[in-house]
Amino acid sequence: MKIFLIFLINTGWPFYPQNSSYPLGNNWGEYQEYGGSPYLHPGIDVMSYPQQGIPVYSVSYGFVKAWLTTGGYYYYRIGVGDNPGPDSTEGWLYAHIDPYQFHVNIGDTVYPGDLIGYLVIWPVTGFDHCHFARIKDVGETWPAPDWAFIRNPLKIIEPLNDTVKPKFENAISNKKFAICLNNTSNYINPDSVFGNVDIIVKAYDIFGDYNLPNPVWKRINVFKISYYLRENNGGIVLPEKISFKFGGKLEYTQNVNVIFKDDNVCNTRGDYNYRDFYYIITNTDGDTIVESSDTLYSLETQNFPDGYYWIVVKLKDEAGNENKDSMLIRIKNLGINEKFSNFKFIYNFEKNSLKIFDVSGRNLKKGKNSGIYIIKIEDKGSFITKKIFLFKF
Repeated sequence: MKIFLIFLINTGWPFYPQNSSYPLGNNWGEYQEYGGSPYLHPGIDVMSYPQQGIPVYSVSYGFVKAWLTTGGYYYYRIGVGDNPGPDSTEGWLYAHIDPYQFHVNIGDTVYPGDLIGYLVIWPVTGFDHCHFARIKDVGETWPAPDWAFIRNPLKIIEPLNDTVKPKFENAISNKKFAICLNNTSNYINPDSVFGNVDIIVKAYDIFGDYNLPNPVWKRINVFKISYYLRENNGGIVLPEKISFKFGGKLEYTQNVNVIFKDDNVCNTRGDYNYRDFYYIITNTDGDTIVESSDTLYSLETQNFPDGYYWIVVKLKDEAGNENKDSMLIRIKNLGINEKFSNFKFIYNFEKNSLKIFDVSGRNLKKGKNSGIYIIKIEDKGSFITKKIFLFKF
């Protein structure tokens, strides 16, 4: 029995010369929506601009296990496993290969620098690219595109000729970050922050100083985001916490809304015309695994005395470039809007248009006990949000 041991070391790029960096049109885990359901981009798009139809080369030794298309002429791809045989193995995916020019076939063995095939000329002018991903599957061959996307290629590829820091944009009007009650679209003023809230950051990255025909395409996903909280004139009161790190396995159709905010205020978009990424940085338990339960987490302001604090957010890319920005907020859980000047209402639990939320942002139903609640009142298309003490008689 033959035993093959593959030790994964850093590798080159899929274009020639393989020891040079190339521009990226999309990044690992990036928000994508092209008329269907949004998803996380399961790979990196290595751009060939200004060239078209260029050769694609193998980045490692391996065994061709897949040659198939996921949707016609433009979507042919080659899967190369690190090991032969039926057992589970990692490998590389090279997508958007022209089926009418030379390409390797299932059963072939490839070595670093071997010709894989040629890029198809993309129907969107100037967006010619190789969709490149680190994958894993099981079997002598991989007849279906059901492999797992396991690792960001930019953590393996060398060199990374990128000295450009990720960039912040204002998330809402002239404010650096947006703040809303946890898991809602109820946005609140940074000067009166209360309850459990989500912090939303608008940011993007650019890989290197490359030209592309559409500058929008240069805006790609940020690799790592973290945040911490410190007193206005003091020390850190909430240690640095990882929000997202797009380095490992990607469940690309799941939990998109755990990462990205998409509503009428913070409208995340990712297509050929727009790249606006609004990250919900508080949706995290502190590890790097994105799961639906992360939406239960938030900034719990009631854990801190009322007063002024700085929310500090750090962005980092795969090459180690880092950027940091901050915004001053005022936590105000006591005495918020307790004066109701000329304001009275009678609340009928059976027939009403009043919505009541607790401090975690959950919509409360009838029969709740006395306590502190946040109310939302709609009147002729306008909304009023107040904090009240509810007493049941």
